[in-house]
Amino acid sequence: MPLMPVLFVGVLLAGGLAACDPDGLHSAEHAGPFPYESPSDAADVSLDQALSDHGVRLPEGAEGISYGALKALDGYPFNLQFSMPCDGVPAFVQENRLASAGKKTPDEVLTEVMDAGFTPDAGAAYLRAEGTKLPKVVGAVFERSGNCRTFVGA
Repeated sequence: MPLMPVLFVGVLLAGGLAACDPDGLHSAEHAGPFPYESPSDAADVSLDQALSDHGVRLPEGAEGISYGALKALDGYPFNLQFSMPCDGVPAFVQENRLASAGKKTPDEVLTEVMDAGFTPDAGAAYLRAEGTKLPKVVGAVFERSGNCRTFVGA
């Protein structure tokens, strides 16, 4: 086989691969709240809409809010994290109908907890209380310097 057609096919294949992933193999590293997903996987859902859909109310004075949602066939998973005064955690838990689940960090927020520098299973864990008609939501709360970093996921 002549060398020129082989080179031409090679260039076409390489160009096709680049067109499928224009940012390269590591584009997912810059995706944000879901660090291991591609930006094209992000759901076009605002924070307010996600909170409404999942029956979650942010506490007064929540700061450092980070949020992300992904596309899915049956709804959309989302992750939310924020800081709040630790004395407000009981009211947040009650208002959002969460129940204590010990210390095992829920899988839905585990990556975010570790990425934020917290030790898994070292904070309080929460699950949506049984008997509510609200969608499943989990949470974990970690204290640092008198402030609590709260992670919520669905």
